[in-house]
Amino acid sequence: MAETINNIPNPTASASSAGAGTVRRPPASPEVSTLQPVKEVLRDSVELASRQEKSPPSDTEIKEAIAQIQIMMDVRERDVTFTTDQESGANVIRVIDRNSGDVIRQMPPDELLSFMRNLTRMLGTFLDERA
Repeated sequence: MAETINNIPNPTASASSAGAGTVRRPPASPEVSTLQPVKEVLRDSVELASRQEKSPPSDTEIKEAIAQIQIMMDVRERDVTFTTDQESGANVIRVIDRNSGDVIRQMPPDELLSFMRNLTRMLGTFLDERA
């Protein structure tokens, strides 16, 4: 039914009344998640960790890891040294700038090494007094 204004038909009236009914939409479907549930991720991580604890890395795995570290250090013009502190017996890893020779990072830090040395001395003194 077209509406007329001053005897002129209104073309928009028929279009607006035709679409005035309710719009039917299909029910929303849940989106499928591609993420793994948290429980599964945790279970997989625990299983991987337990497998790694059971078998120490092989010599070839260690050599491959060292080769990868060496490649990264060559790109950044740095060296990595692995030593053992004589007093405390701790393993020490140092990252050294190849150009200047400065220590960029050391693990464990000097403060911790000093603490470990003092602890070793104190334990030695304590054991000497008890014997």
